[in-house]
Amino acid sequence: MVSKKKMRQKLDQADFTDDVMFELVMSQLEICRKFLKAVLPQLDFTKIKVIDQSHLKTDYLSKVGRLDIHCTDAYGNQFDIELQMTNEHNVAQRAKYYHALMTNHMLTAGENY
Repeated sequence: MVSKKKMRQKLDQADFTDDVMFELVMSQLEICRKFLKAVLPQLDFTKIKVIDQSHLKTDYLSKVGRLDIHCTDAYGNQFDIELQMTNEHNVAQRAKYYHALMTNHMLTAGENY
């Protein structure tokens, strides 16, 4: 069990790039909208949803997939916005993985592909 002191230290050291802090800040939709507009000014997002990362694990043994922010633009195109802090030289593989996660979460049981 983590002591209150250690918990406070961890919280004090957290910044925008920390998973929990990023989710807390981006869950404020007006802040999230302004952030996205600053980073991607060419896109007009009509729907923005910050995904609770605890809902994405598909089973006990699966890799935990995180969709940080799921957005839809004025044309119905869907986007997964990820905060990536290190270059692991696997962008193509990550894109495929997150695309599969998005597809999985867009379809409901019994829905036609």
